[in-house]
Amino acid sequence: MDIAPGTTVCVEITAPPTAAAARKTLTRVACKDPAVARQIRRRKQQRPSLETWQRGGRMWRHRMKSHPPISLQAGAKYTLRATLDVIRDLESVGTWVKVSPV
Repeated sequence: MDIAPGTTVCVEITAPPTAAAARKTLTRVACKDPAVARQIRRRKQQRPSLETWQRGGRMWRHRMKSHPPISLQAGAKYTLRATLDVIRDLESVGTWVKVSPV
């Protein structure tokens, strides 16, 4: 891949990744899309971060988790700025993505 750092690129997923590490990498890269990051911030502000209830005379606590609002299905597109870490990640999952300049 010949991507200049600082440019804006469109990442299209051509096939769902089979390896768990590739899914994790693509999730991390897709979360850098400004529209996705905005959704994550909004959801984080609206949801409770800690849920508590009484059980057996003691208070139990549960930290809430939220999953990123992205889809790793074929055809999903994400537009983001190509920084050095993004370029390195895209090279490692090049089998499952098509990268084009915007």
